[in-house]
Amino acid sequence: MKLLLLFALICPAALTVFGAEPQPRVKGDAIYFYCTSRTDPDEGVERGENPANDNDPLYVHRPIFFQMVSKTKDIYIDFAFFNYNPTELSKTRPVIPAKDQMEIVTGPRTMLRFINTFNPITLENKLASFKTKEESWAWVDSLRMTGKQIYLIDWNDPINGSGGTELRLIQVAPTTINRPLF
Repeated sequence: MKLLLLFALICPAALTVFGAEPQPRVKGDAIYFYCTSRTDPDEGVERGENPANDNDPLYVHRPIFFQMVSKTKDIYIDFAFFNYNPTELSKTRPVIPAKDQMEIVTGPRTMLRFINTFNPITLENKLASFKTKEESWAWVDSLRMTGKQIYLIDWNDPINGSGGTELRLIQVAPTTINRPLF
């Protein structure tokens, strides 16, 4: 028994010393989305990112934007991933870690078994279910009210769509909708 306890204490320390990182863990208290992003859709989800931001010292990782679009229903819902360099950002405004330092989790594809137990929302299906833009705004408001982290799996991401052994989840937050401000 003492040997087992000693092993449990030494192994994590040894892995840290040798530079091994623990397996990423997906969170049970989160909301999960699936989508298959497309370029400039009339109906669907569009993904946007600017590789030029890779050289911007303001970012640890360039921003990634996802927009749910339904031109026939006049629905536009934006989700964004931001991972700012806190040193650079603090020169212009205070850093809000929950909004400014999101994460991209890459782990084994077997994470899907766990994620699927939380009934992930397929964004294209959700978009099709909205009858009006007002209904979509209420949904976004309800997401914000939960205070939960949101992770998105884009099946058109080079890692996710390859059919390989890894899976990439991008933490996002709802940012803008086409609701008038007045």
